Amino acid sequence: MKKILVILLFIANPLQAEKIEQLSWYNLQELLEDDNLTYKVIKGCVSLNSAVTELIREEHPNLANEFYKTANFLYPFGILTLSKVKNTDRKVAEKEFVIGVGDLTNDYMDYMKKNGVINQSFIKGTFLGDDLTFCNEIRSAIEITINESSNEK
Repeated sequence: MKKILVILLFIANPLQAEKIEQLSWYNLQELLEDDNLTYKVIKGCVSLNSAVTELIREEHPNLANEFYKTANFLYPFGILTLSKVKNTDRKVAEKEFVIGVGDLTNDYMDYMKKNGVINQSFIKGTFLGDDLTFCNEIRSAIEITINESSNEK
């Protein structure tokens, strides 16, 4: 019965199924080689972490704050990458990024709420846990690069 509900959710809302895709299929090397992919993944990571923040804020404020920190850490890198990909001004890229992240955050929240009804968990039975881990790996890689660059000066 649960499988039928999941299938119906994706049939009933195919646009959402296209927007929310597994980020952890990619690897860091692919991101280094493709700015469009980097933008897509960072936007997804910011949106996913923002969605989790919003959904757990009241019950788990300290944990929500950790997801919020990750979203905010990655946020400027999404803008910089979009600016590079579109060869546009940072302000223009920021406006587009804010709108895109807002829309995708709402899509993630809807997806997780529907999953919560089915599995009594926002994440259980989905790829979202793997994606959160992948997003933390991206954050760590950026932090290490920044620290190494600072130490070389």
